[in-house]
Amino acid sequence: MSYFNYYRPYTPVTAYLADRPIYVNGAEVNTGIYPVLHFQRNHAQYPSVYVPISELTRIGARVFWDEKQMVFHVTSDYEVLKAQNEQLKQKITELNRLVRNQDLRADSQNWQMHLGDQGNTNFSTAALPVELTLKKDPFKNASSLFSVDQNQLYSVERIEKKILSATELDTYQEKWNFSTENQDAFLDLIAKDGVVYASTMNKLYAIQDNGTSAQTLWSIDTFANRLLLDQNTLFYYTRNTAGLEGIGAVDAKTGQSKWTYTLKTNEQVAGVLAAGGNRLYANIRNPVQMTSKMYAFDTASSTVLWTLDVASGASIYGAPVYKEEKLYLDSKNTTRNIFAIDAATGRTLWKFSPTGMYTQPLSVTNDSVIVLDDTNIFSIDKNTGIQKWKTLYAEQIVAGGLQTIRGSDGMVVASDKIILENYNKIKFFNTATGQLIFSTLQLSTPTGGVGVRPIGVINDTIFVTESNQILYTYAVPKPTQADTVKPTATIDLPAVSQLSVQDGKYQISIPVTISEDADMDVTIVDESGQTVQTIGWGRHLKGTSNFYWDGKNNRGFNVIRGNYHPVVKLADLAGNTNVYDARDKVIQITAGFGLTVKNANLRTTADTQSAIITTIPAGSEVAITGETGDWYQVEYRIISSVLKGFIFKPLIKVPSNQEIQTIDNAKTRTNANVRTSAGTQYASKIVLPMNTDIKIISALGDWYLIEYKKDTIYSDQGYVAKYIVTLPTVSTFVYTVVSGDTLWMIAQKYGVTVDAIVKANNLDVNQPIYVGQKLTIVK
Repeated sequence: MSYFNYYRPYTPVTAYLADRPIYVNGAEVNTGIYPVLHFQRNHAQYPSVYVPISELTRIGARVFWDEKQMVFHVTSDYEVLKAQNEQLKQKITELNRLVRNQDLRADSQNWQMHLGDQGNTNFSTAALPVELTLKKDPFKNASSLFSVDQNQLYSVERIEKKILSATELDTYQEKWNFSTENQDAFLDLIAKDGVVYASTMNKLYAIQDNGTSAQTLWSIDTFANRLLLDQNTLFYYTRNTAGLEGIGAVDAKTGQSKWTYTLKTNEQVAGVLAAGGNRLYANIRNPVQMTSKMYAFDTASSTVLWTLDVASGASIYGAPVYKEEKLYLDSKNTTRNIFAIDAATGRTLWKFSPTGMYTQPLSVTNDSVIVLDDTNIFSIDKNTGIQKWKTLYAEQIVAGGLQTIRGSDGMVVASDKIILENYNKIKFFNTATGQLIFSTLQLSTPTGGVGVRPIGVINDTIFVTESNQILYTYAVPKPTQADTVKPTATIDLPAVSQLSVQDGKYQISIPVTISEDADMDVTIVDESGQTVQTIGWGRHLKGTSNFYWDGKNNRGFNVIRGNYHPVVKLADLAGNTNVYDARDKVIQITAGFGLTVKNANLRTTADTQSAIITTIPAGSEVAITGETGDWYQVEYRIISSVLKGFIFKPLIKVPSNQEIQTIDNAKTRTNANVRTSAGTQYASKIVLPMNTDIKIISALGDWYLIEYKKDTIYSDQGYVAKYIVTLPTVSTFVYTVVSGDTLWMIAQKYGVTVDAIVKANNLDVNQPIYVGQKLTIVK
């Protein structure tokens, strides 16, 4: 029965597009924006909304009309489609993870290192580097899909991943390369005893390294990924022609199949495999039934020896780790749990629940399990599951004017050190105590990739990748004499200078010449020592670098009129530091921030008898350009229109730079167009009514970037013109800390936020406040 027959008594009304949820048999099936028709019964006041059946059949479901119950039904095919969709989502997630984690291969039979992503437990005994320098240029033919065996690097080129090459690590010379007959892209590889095992979507290869050439020993037609060697058996994840997933095992020498374990419908292997004690371990999930189990297979026969239920629907992070007849797992559902399992029986020995967000797979040392969250390292006794120590590794950084914490992009455990990345620095911690041993300077790579990520250690070399998936090696130099000389800087500015138009911008150029390569932070501070803007950071080469200041703070607000100067902080490659607080290089700001506290008449001259140009509403930002007696000379901008005149001083507040930094909550003065970018030529996203509460994120010329409530649940961002925004009139006072105070208690007492106190006082939230400390409170 067609829906037009059923709705024949109705009259079609305007069609439109919608994106609201569609519920069928209690499940949400919407796949995006869909057409909706309004139907209206004859003489009815309101239309009835109808969703076309084509929207359901479009995703493959079969729909039929139940004449008795007068309802549409969807067949059970929908449940199958839903399960297939869940499988596709999981595969996409796994492929994304391959780019970052699961390409990486190393174990005790492969090369002398520990790799956290693979969950191995072999540790390098080498003396590890501390201050890292780039040992070689990036491998031009290598990517993060690599393995090392017998001092040879085997890697797939990073763009299309169709060429496998062998490189001698002593000379960094390429010896040979290999590609498949059909130029297939490689998915995974692992090397052992001069043989490279590599897989594509179609075949699994064993390739002999003959020194200057490659010889295919055997190949089999199969989809293979997540390769794992255990003794003489090669295990891999596979998928058959029917689309069912499974685990395959072949003889590593001959390629002869030993067994294949096929999963049931909707089941899938999650994460990578682990082996030990003549057992293979795999996490198998069923997203439709919301089950997740750890399986232990007999490596000789694929017999299931035991299974362990993991929290409903949870996956194992990274890889399970086998060591000394124990299996260690890291999983998360509503809470994150670390498990120690008896590898022979599957019995849970202990469980530990760390706080914070997961960031890295776990690692197992001789006596501890090492795990990270987004801010801390945890050391757990591997026999008892009791926390031994906890160390904060994450640095607080300023991003977009906000104080935030950045976690780790990678961790490796080798010898007695935990090596991890944080804020593009490599940090070394003592495995036994958690004590920070050393932190490098911020590292940068020649190709400009970010997120420098340690993935392994060989001898005195750390292997590192970055966002471009380029492979690097870092190593410690062997200087003949320790460098104890501080880096020096020369700031090429006159004693007094001002901003001017340079390259079409109102700014000042600040040339800084340094005596050697160093990390350099350049900030602008006011007369009170308050930092108003950071204008340069990162590693700079010996010589002159130019920095620019536009007379604004970190959030784009104008600073107040007055004198400012640069501060240059240096740290060279040996860790020697120096600071130049250049108070003798004064930068004068002659046009600064002002705020009307009441409706203020802008007059033609500094006289109450002069003509009124306009009345500027209270809470408006103006630029103070001078003063005459009891009057300020100001500029008031209405987008591109600039009004100049004089305002009586009591009508204007000149806040401190600390107060300007905390300006955020405001209101729309009139109905306000929120635009996609800073300009009237850009599209309007929404019109906010007068007196709507908004949050100011930053300033850009005559516009504020704001955050506003899009609806009762979600927020959005956009740009509004400054002249239609009412800013709060802030005030400042100094509070003296007394015994028992905390930042939260002080914030509650004075009706401000902890973040506002932190910003106004440049506080480090990791450091406690102390009795007698003076805190500026901005309200």
